Amino acid sequence: MKKTLILLAAAIFMMQAPMQAQDFAKLSKNVEKAVANTENPKKASNPDTWVKLAKEYQKVFDASLGNGMVRTPREQVNLLMEGKQPASSETVTLGGNAYQKDSYAAFDYYYRDNVLAMVVPTAFAVENPLEKALEAYAKAYALDEKAKKTKDITEGIKTISAKFSEQAFYQYNLGDTKKASEYFEKAADASAMPPFATFDGASMSNAGLLAYQSNDLEAAKRCFNKCIANNFYDEDGKVYAFLSEIAGRENKKDEQRAYLKEGFEKFPSSQAIIIGLINNYRNSGEDPKEIFILLDKAKANDPNNASLYSTEGDIYKELKEDDEAVACYRKASEVDPKFVYGYVGEGLLYYDRAIEYAQKASDLPMSAYKEYDELVKKYEETIKKAIEPFEKAFEMSADNAKLQSGVAEYLKNIYYRFASDDEKYMTGYKKYDEFLKNAQ
Repeated sequence: MKKTLILLAAAIFMMQAPMQAQDFAKLSKNVEKAVANTENPKKASNPDTWVKLAKEYQKVFDASLGNGMVRTPREQVNLLMEGKQPASSETVTLGGNAYQKDSYAAFDYYYRDNVLAMVVPTAFAVENPLEKALEAYAKAYALDEKAKKTKDITEGIKTISAKFSEQAFYQYNLGDTKKASEYFEKAADASAMPPFATFDGASMSNAGLLAYQSNDLEAAKRCFNKCIANNFYDEDGKVYAFLSEIAGRENKKDEQRAYLKEGFEKFPSSQAIIIGLINNYRNSGEDPKEIFILLDKAKANDPNNASLYSTEGDIYKELKEDDEAVACYRKASEVDPKFVYGYVGEGLLYYDRAIEYAQKASDLPMSAYKEYDELVKKYEETIKKAIEPFEKAFEMSADNAKLQSGVAEYLKNIYYRFASDDEKYMTGYKKYDEFLKNAQ
């Protein structure tokens, strides 16, 4: 029975293949006719005229995808192509993965493990068909006073946005971060068009990030500022962190700090923003403790927010004032006994400091054996201090599998270091090693 269902599903899948690729000359002619209708005074005021033009442009784009469907085996794609052979075929490596690339006149097919993974158009009957389709939909919307074409326009915009997004991911996989950024921005801009009017923050943030990686700082700023204008800040206010980095690279220190301060007010627990603020104050020769003024304002507005005290601990940790940091982490746990991150923060502080001692010891010359022994002693004493807060964090994070596994990994490593010294450490190592094996 199961085998029959699988075969039936495959048959349905093949029936849903896109339309046969059309002759470019015919597509171009159809667009010319649709354009001519928009220039006709009697038809130009009708929104349906512009919707039809938009759809002709969409057909142009679709024709440059061929008949292949993503996730289809290569043998089935060849059948759908009805005898059309690729102009060339080669094996390419992208992101460490091998792809079979079949190039046709207007598109490239990329197969991974013999399954079609990417369809990338390379030529169109009319240039920039999706962009022109959006322009036509915008005109249709402006003329559609009775909102009779709202559904058609909305669906058209959604479809185009999705196509831009798909091509953005493909270009990213191809290693062209600049082009991927451009497609992500187009996807987000399309989605924001009325009547769909939905801001795609993820796509716009991706566009900014990839533009930044491509060293196109103007494009990165444009995209990240669009995010802020639409109240999208990405995880932990990363949009502010990137804008501050761009301002720093442009040597605009005041602008850099302004972004960081605004981001800190909205995301006081963001590590990227905290570190950025500290470095900004240090680089300008000012006291980084000015940050505590900002934090005090947040605490005054929300005195029972344990995460603010934990954030204060993170700042002291970054400033190498460990006693104050530990006091803040413990205050966080006192303010909210259910707040696990105070214990996590304290454990990480001791663990990180121990690793610093170990690194210093490993960097010493062979002749500095006394200093080496002192650093090893500090390492051992400090890393053992991490056990108690990590143990507490492990107990409290039973409902957070990812966090609990992360804490268990630290505890496993610590106990393993001393497993040959005392049976209690061997017991601890076995406990967390077993936990992690079962958690996988």
